[in-house]
Amino acid sequence: MVDLLQELLLVVDDFDRALTVDAGDSDSAYRKGVELIHGKLHDILRKYGVRPIEALGADFDPNVHQAVVHEASPEHREGEVIGELRKG
Repeated sequence: MVDLLQELLLVVDDFDRALTVDAGDSDSAYRKGVELIHGKLHDILRKYGVRPIEALGADFDPNVHQAVVHEASPEHREGEVIGELRKG
């Protein structure tokens, strides 16, 4: 766990540096930098076995999903997850 936290702190430092830069006219370079940091974070999480919970289209499971709203939809079956506010 300590190794994971140390690696995540490196990514936090990268984000801190990115947020101190004035993007100005170089929005695409700034975005590219943030995308690289984002990829680095995902690589670290994968390294430690952290995987996203695929929810869209799955049956609602209260053990892994948190419901925000229940909405009837004629295009979807009862209990199917049809939207996602935040990945788990």
